[in-house]
Amino acid sequence: MTLESHRCCVHGCPNLAAYEVHRYQFDPLEGATVQLTDDSCPFICVEHAIDNELRAVGDRVPWHVVEYPYTNLERLPGFALYTQLEPAYVA
Repeated sequence: MTLESHRCCVHGCPNLAAYEVHRYQFDPLEGATVQLTDDSCPFICVEHAIDNELRAVGDRVPWHVVEYPYTNLERLPGFALYTQLEPAYVA
């Protein structure tokens, strides 16, 4: 039996998502942290998550902008965090 789950949000990808994508940011002046769902690509499959990390450009420092091919398309400060989703297939 399969349970419907989220699809990968990368354009044209038919895969089920394996992760929910969040953007983690730390403000060193305020000491505040922010972890928000990445609205530009909230769900991503394993293959695209790996490619996203391998092709990332920038220092993964919470107050810098890291450029990713699939996530953080608004170019906001912070880096991607991936939260694993529950498996889509159950016995």
